[in-house]
Formats: sequence, C-alpha cells, structure tokens
Amino acid sequence: MARRSKPLVTQFFNRDRLAFSAMHRVGHVSSDHLQLCGLADRRIQNLVRDGLMEKVAYKQKGKSEECYKLTKSGRETAARLWGLSYAYHAQSPIHDLAIADKYFSLSEESRESWKTETLVRKEFEDQISDMRKEGNEAEAKLYQDMIKEKLISMPDGLYINSVGIEVGIEIITNSYGIEEMRSKETFVSMIGCQYETIRV
Repeated sequence: MARRSKPLVTQFFNRDRLAFSAMHRVGHVSSDHLQLCGLADRRIQNLVRDGLMEKVAYKQKGKSEECYKLTKSGRETAARLWGLSYAYHAQSPIHDLAIADKYFSLSEESRESWKTETLVRKEFEDQISDMRKEGNEAEAKLYQDMIKEKLISMPDGLYINSVGIEVGIEIITNSYGIEEMRSKETFVSMIGCQYETIRV
C-alpha cells in the first residue's frame, strides 16, 4: 500500500503518548489495551494507515486474534516526541500480551517507572564499564563473562510498585529451559529486587 503524502494524524495527545509508551515497553498490545489509553478505533486505524503501528494476526487456542505493535517509524516517533528509548524487542504476541496485561494492571505511576529488558541490560552494562573505570577489573570481567555465558539474563521488565519496591517481571513460556529461568533468577537476586513470574 502506497504511503499517503499527508499523514492522517498530525497532532499527538497524552492518550497517544500512553499508547506509544505501552507498545514501546511491552511489544504487542491488544485493542482493549489501546482503548484503556484512550484511543478510539478510528484513531487506531489512522495510526496503522500512517505506518506508525501495525496490526499483527496470531492464533490463540485455535482462534484468530489481532494485536498491535509499533513499526520502526512508530518507535522513531516515540523517541522524537516523548524521549522513549531502548524499546522492548517485541516477541510472540502471546508472550507480549501477558506482559501488557501485567503492565495495564499497574497504577499509572508504576507504569511510568517501567524499564524494558533492553534498558535494564544497557544500565547493567554501564555499571560494568563504571567498575572498569574504578579499577575493579576482576569484578567487571566476572559479570561480563556471566552475561556472555548466559548465566545471568535480564527480566522482561522492571517497575517500582506502590510501596517503592522494584519488581522484575518475567513471562514464562513452554520453551523456557531450566538454565534460562535460573539466569533470570540470578540477575534479580543480584540487583536485589522482587521477582514475579507469569506462565503462559
């Protein structure tokens, strides 16, 4: 489909920021999630037509379902308008929609504190490079090797709950092996946050 020269959506509002932030942080969201942000069906269609979001079809329990995620252009728009960086790498819709359900169950304040897996990794790598600068080469190398050997791995998301405690969230699918689960548990215990797993 050819792109229109003139976009249908020319002004962005807080409801758009909420929707783009959600997709940026969790990957895929449902139309119900987008409506919770305040987007009407027409707005959703226009954002899809403008190439900022895409509709994704998937099967769940033999039924065809649809959900949405940001396109590259949508991620660039989110970065430009609202400073959203280190987007979550969208995985399978079923996995991501379970994160989205958790995300939307939180207060707006907790949602704003949400860090993506990508951002958590970046912050951890920054800490390792700070250790190096401070001369703690042995400790830095230990953590670097643990990442390389997949002994530690970042959770799908981190947020601060209503009492100010950081919580790591991990969606567990059937494809998860024991090592993968252990590597996530090792990481959250290292940074000292609570940990919640949701099986799909």
